[in-house]
This record gives sequence, structure tokens and C-alpha cells, in this order.
Amino acid sequence: MIFDDIGSFPLPKGITRDWVSKNLYTKEYEEMVQRAFLMKINAGVECPNYPQFQDMVEQFMRIIRNYQEDGYLVMKSEAKIIELEYVEKIGADAVRVCVTGPFELYVKELGTVIFDDVLENLAKSVARFVENALKYPNVECVSIDEPSLGLNPDLQPTDDQLRIAFEPLDFDVDVQIHLHAPVFYERILDIDTIDVIGIESAKDPSALDFVDPQDLESHDKKLRVGIARSDIDGIIAEFNQKHNVNAWENEELIVKAINEIESPEVIKSRIERAYEKFGDLIAYVGPDCGLFSFPSQESAVALLKNVRRALDLWTT
Repeated sequence: MIFDDIGSFPLPKGITRDWVSKNLYTKEYEEMVQRAFLMKINAGVECPNYPQFQDMVEQFMRIIRNYQEDGYLVMKSEAKIIELEYVEKIGADAVRVCVTGPFELYVKELGTVIFDDVLENLAKSVARFVENALKYPNVECVSIDEPSLGLNPDLQPTDDQLRIAFEPLDFDVDVQIHLHAPVFYERILDIDTIDVIGIESAKDPSALDFVDPQDLESHDKKLRVGIARSDIDGIIAEFNQKHNVNAWENEELIVKAINEIESPEVIKSRIERAYEKFGDLIAYVGPDCGLFSFPSQESAVALLKNVRRALDLWTT
């Protein structure tokens, strides 16, 4: 199993997303991205995602809106992820590329009434971002992030619409889908272009109860299992209640809370439970979700280091 991360990462102190949007093509932003990527590598992430500092929808929709070849079909020449370009300049061994999925883009832009022709163009646009990313041979995994699929009760695509959205994503690297809830897991099994189904299960271990190993095997699918919690508010609240403190007031206490609540031993126990059920069907592991909500880059690194330690403990 390969240790990856979902992508988003805390901004450095004093930097806002508004600053990021105005400085995407500056040397300052390039170096900021490269530093964060190296933090992930140094924490032990084996296939780190480029640091996703931008809003996950606007990062792609801004380009799609501004460079349309057709309605919501982006010009291939413009379908680029600038953070990936910056990461590639420092010669990483392996990179994971997160791309916001067609349904998430559609819902945030147009709502939950799905018109197939628009969905198809958004799916082709997502595919063009991936095609351009794959010009780099060290891109080993592509993840399609679909948080609304299963969480938004008004989003109920048909099986045909699932195929329209995901069949263009036919590539020769591992293609993950990151589901924030396992509701659509069974319907994804029939999508041949999806190789790995991501299940968040650190915060809610019962999510894995929805998944049948025999179904995965018969459909030639693997899992990406969340083995570390990324809900920092919940982690800190649990620590505060246990010790009658306010860790939010002290950076050292925040890191202490992470090291206690999400210790290597706790994370190792989740790996053991998941492996006992799924064995080698688990292809990737890492935090449940992105770490943008963590109060600092140092606290996010603390969690990543604990995942690394847990994996090392499990394999020895």
C-alpha cells in the first residue's frame, strides 16, 4: 500500500486565498508551493499530491470559463495545473494529481439539475487537465474529487450520467475517485475507468462496512483507505474535553493534541483493521481528506509524520 495525501494543505501564516488568486504566476507563489511539497516528502508521504492551495472548484472553473472551446469545454492548451508545473521543477520522484470531478464542478456552477451535454463537456475538460498533467512521467496517480456525490441528497445522477462523467477519464495510471461518503460506492464498481475507490474511514470506521471485498475483486477495483482523521476541529475538541484546556490558544498544544488523539499507535490499529478485511485490495492509504483546515503547516506535517510512523510500525 502506498502512502499518499488528498492534496489541500494549510497556507503559510499571513497568506490568504485572496493573495494566492492574485499571485498564482509569481516567483513567491512558486516557491511557496515547492516548500509545501517538500514538507510532504520530508514527512514521509510516498506519492504526495501537489499542494492544493486554491479553492478546489475555482481552481478549475476559472480556467474553464475563461478559455472555452465550447460550452464548458476548456481549450486543451489552457487546461493546466500551475502548482503541478511548479512541483515538477524540483524533480519529484512521484506525484499525485487531484482534479475536481465533473459532478462537483457542475453542482457548484449550475446546480443539481443535470443536462447531459454540459456534464459531458465538463467531463472532457477534466480529462484535458489530466492529459496535460500526464506529460510528466512521474505522475503515478490521478484522483477525481467528488465530495457532493453521496453527500448532497439533491444530486442523484443516473447510471448513464455516471458513465458520461467518468468514462472520459481513461488513463494508464491509477485513477482514484475520492468519495466523501460511501453511498455511491456500488455504482462506481461498474465504471471501468476508475481503478481505486477512496473511502474516508478514520473518522467513521463504519464506512468500510459498506464495502464488500468480493465486489471489489470481481470488478477489479482497489481501495484507498483513510487511516488518519483530518477533522482538526474534532481532534482539538476531543483533546480539550479530555484535558480541560483550550489547545487553540497554543500551537504546541495543537501538535500535542494531534500526537495524542491521532498517535502512530491509533493509526496503526486502523491499518490493521482495514488490512484484516481487505488485505492487498488496499492500494493507497493516508489522511481521510485534505488538511487545509489545519491551523498551520507544522500541525499538518505532524499528522503526516504520524501516518508514516504508523506504517513503519505496521511493517516491522
